[in-house]
Amino acid sequence: MKQTYTFIFALIASGAISNGALASHTYANSIVAHNIASFQHTITQNAFRSFAGSMGASLGTAITPAPAQPERQTPMYGRAPMYGRDRSVMPQFGRNGGDTPATDAALNGLWLDWQHGTEDVHFNDFTRLDSDTDIIMAGISGGQIKINNGTSKWGLYTGYIDAAQANNNIEIHEQGGFFGIYNGNTFGKLGLYMTANGGVLDNTTDHTSGTDEHTNFWVGGALNAVYNITLDPTFTLQPGINTGYTWIKAENYTSATGELLENDAFGMIQVSPALRAIKHIGNNWFGAISVQYVMTFDHGGDLSINGTKITPIEIDDYTEFGLSLEKTLSNFSFSAHINRRDGARDGWIGGANIKFRF
Repeated sequence: MKQTYTFIFALIASGAISNGALASHTYANSIVAHNIASFQHTITQNAFRSFAGSMGASLGTAITPAPAQPERQTPMYGRAPMYGRDRSVMPQFGRNGGDTPATDAALNGLWLDWQHGTEDVHFNDFTRLDSDTDIIMAGISGGQIKINNGTSKWGLYTGYIDAAQANNNIEIHEQGGFFGIYNGNTFGKLGLYMTANGGVLDNTTDHTSGTDEHTNFWVGGALNAVYNITLDPTFTLQPGINTGYTWIKAENYTSATGELLENDAFGMIQVSPALRAIKHIGNNWFGAISVQYVMTFDHGGDLSINGTKITPIEIDDYTEFGLSLEKTLSNFSFSAHINRRDGARDGWIGGANIKFRF
């Protein structure tokens, strides 16, 4: 026992398990795990928003697919299904005259999304880091299938992450990719959207004593429930809640300072109640404002330094406010948004999205 206390005292004296300049690099895996939870929030939100179609799909009676008409008609805003021109041209992609959803379409749209965020990350009883993140995503959506009194559609997406966190003591650079599947179901004004994904992140941690390299893997899923409250044909409120779980695995490694860092897997749960308001401004321009409260609950993630277990770091909740603008032009939709985060993550995140409907 005396030798154990002596060893721990020596580690503290050398800065190996303190929260000071020489110790920050030992928490690199915990920092990255919390970053992955944040990435997952952004990734799943982008997937839900991108696969759901244009903002006009949630306005007025546009929620419900229109019945077939004897003459070609153009929807007021563009419904959640993707619309084409002439079914005889490319029937496999559901070109059906522009007035009814092609429920048997194999594919009906593509989208590309880019996000950039810059924020201060505040960990409890630990250091603060400046964070910069870029996430690029692309997806392809399939046609709708009628189920009872609703519809269901699928989608696939993939993406790339490039991020960095730094303060005066350490700099962590993260690069990796991910792949996911999507399923969206609508029942009248209720939408239930689900996604599952997995990815890998290669990390390089530079600190005063050298450079460490370590890798994280993750698998996770999220469920988003939204209800459309139509106040008039041009204005809709969308209360909803997003819940997600991510399992994050890390490798054990020996740092440049000689410590054996053993990292247990994390289980991250996120719950985010949200409210969004969508408005048709005019001439196929749409705007939206949103607010959500992001709560993160972590489990596991124990850290051991040379066999001595250390208390993992934690992070509190944050609030996210958003402003979006979208333009629909023929078969294309272009949108941009800017979000403000306050709380444990304090900063800005914004991006742009383009959708093409077959």
